[in-house]
Amino acid sequence: MRHILSNNALRVEIDSLGAELKSVRSLQENLEYLWQGDTAFWGRTSPVLFPIVGRLTDNTCFIEGRKYSMPQHGLARDLEFVILEQDQTFLSFSLKCDAQTRAAYPYDFELLINYRLQDEQLRVTWQVRNHGTGFMPFAIGAHPGFSTRLEPEDSFEDYDIRFERHQQYHLWPVTPNGRLVTRPVPFLEPLQSFTLNHQYFAVDALVFPDHQVSSVTLKHNWHGHGVTLDCTGFPVLALWTANNQGQDPAFLCIEPWFGFGDTEAGPFELVEKPGMQLLEPGGLFKAHYDMRFF
Repeated sequence: MRHILSNNALRVEIDSLGAELKSVRSLQENLEYLWQGDTAFWGRTSPVLFPIVGRLTDNTCFIEGRKYSMPQHGLARDLEFVILEQDQTFLSFSLKCDAQTRAAYPYDFELLINYRLQDEQLRVTWQVRNHGTGFMPFAIGAHPGFSTRLEPEDSFEDYDIRFERHQQYHLWPVTPNGRLVTRPVPFLEPLQSFTLNHQYFAVDALVFPDHQVSSVTLKHNWHGHGVTLDCTGFPVLALWTANNQGQDPAFLCIEPWFGFGDTEAGPFELVEKPGMQLLEPGGLFKAHYDMRFF
């Protein structure tokens, strides 16, 4: 079921299935900022990635030596959340473990996701609670897809990416089977901004590790509309779009992560998987990111 937040600037729709952001529309210009999904390219809009980010080798991990299976990006995006609180500009969702989640991820967790709308900004806050008696490994990430066709004549290559500072950025390459190679490779020359091109995504995502990026702006190079995503404190930032034989899917995902997919050494015992967070019994993990639309 979809739920609406609104103020004088934006109208936002969020689905209780996956607590997934489905629409962000400006009221003044009537621009839809969020990709609306198309199964020919990518059918989702902004899934929450939990309790893994990325892909496990053969969709497999081990927990205390026992084999478990999880799909790419985990479980939360396909489960129904419960609403805890809602008003015109605030919405709070909860997902608690049950028999279905324990079959793939045998931990006593609660995931809370809050959306707060203020002026042209939407803040997304996550809380992960460990209600179990042992340490709980998990990863969590965002995957919002932003339109690169805000105006009907826009193309993907009309949009620029801008980071918060000028420097030499580096990537972790992604192999054709979706595994990360944790060997830094320079991304182009030292820069602060670059123009989008589908060739950058011929294999998969651009993955920027090591806390390099805390703010990303996606902006059209002549009408000037777009979004800035602030992800201060996130260790990994990925950019991704679908690669569909030269067709233009008209979106870019800006993805801040705590955690990442399997490396070439996988599959892993989950507690030993690189990038995982480890939450103590009774512990609370909290993070947020902000999106400002213009």
